[in-house]
Amino acid sequence: MLKNMQCLRTRALNVLRSAVSTATKGNLENIDETKLTPDGASKANQNVKYTDEEKEKILKIINNGNIDDLLSYDISKVRANKLISWLKQNGALKDLNDILNIEGFGAKSVIKFYQSLLNEKDAEMRKSKYSLKLSKSFITPKMDIIQRLNIKSCVAVRIGINHLAWARLELPPVGTETPTVLTHWQQHDVVEKKLHLSELVQRCLYANHLIPTGDCYILENPPSVQASNKPSNVEQKNVNIQKAQIIAMMGLALALRNQLNWGDVRSDDSKNPLTLTNVFYMRRFLSARLFNYLVGTERVSSEKTVINMMRTYYNVDELHRDSKDFLTIRNNVQFPADLREMFSSASPSNRDLLSQALLLNLTFVRLILFEDKESIATVTGLNRKVS
Repeated sequence: MLKNMQCLRTRALNVLRSAVSTATKGNLENIDETKLTPDGASKANQNVKYTDEEKEKILKIINNGNIDDLLSYDISKVRANKLISWLKQNGALKDLNDILNIEGFGAKSVIKFYQSLLNEKDAEMRKSKYSLKLSKSFITPKMDIIQRLNIKSCVAVRIGINHLAWARLELPPVGTETPTVLTHWQQHDVVEKKLHLSELVQRCLYANHLIPTGDCYILENPPSVQASNKPSNVEQKNVNIQKAQIIAMMGLALALRNQLNWGDVRSDDSKNPLTLTNVFYMRRFLSARLFNYLVGTERVSSEKTVINMMRTYYNVDELHRDSKDFLTIRNNVQFPADLREMFSSASPSNRDLLSQALLLNLTFVRLILFEDKESIATVTGLNRKVS
């Protein structure tokens, strides 16, 4: 019996050795197939030949591009990240075959990637699709297409430390080229000092009463930091507690406007399918990027941007249909005379807050409601071209 057991053990070991040997051989064969030597490109694809101009173009796009630029071409996100990391550690690619030193890049994937770099038409289509995909991450929560098409007016609320401002825009009818109209634009002082929570609630409820009705409401995503046990944490000190409380209260008050009755507010986590979300939080700094008043990570005054809009688009509704600017009228704003006077008579700090509220609303309209390709390309950096 002992001899039988030893015999079975010997057979089992032989089977395992044979399997490992076969697998190793197969893996080596696969590596040889995907490795691209100077002549490897022609082995993988006999038609692959690059001119000096094409080589220069491929290397320039790869060496000068960032992760968003690369993802607009035919390359996976994993490979694009590995390529960017390799470039940071080893410097620019000097030869087309250098990319094969990076893990995960084989002959077939490289040839496919290079062809997409050379085909500008396909690249523009992929870039457009990728930019629309990125636009879904601009707001929280996401908005479905049915709700987007049904929105006729939107109110943006910009909250400062002691005061807030709002701007209401009325959208032009679908299929018409008329400007978006600014119907309400106001600033309101909420607090002048630190208040008890009970009094702060009353102030926020009154502010909510002043804000006009719209199909949806837009706030900017508040800054957030991870909790820390260190009382001297600088980041946590920079987050104003009272401002965070105002943001939370105003968000709740605006969200409750969409509730048909108190029965729609459930105590559990289930959602009422008949109640649509009407409060959306825009990603931080998007409006500053779109309208170019962001320096590094700091906002500068947005007042000048709005003043230029007033000057440029004051008579926009009188433009003739044969004007070259006609196709972009929907993205622009018509300012009523009374709101112009209110803005000019406000203090500099209030004008800046009013400007931020208006630009936050315009950012939402252009990026989310109109899905304007040029605006999306501006905030995502996809409008940069390699010369």
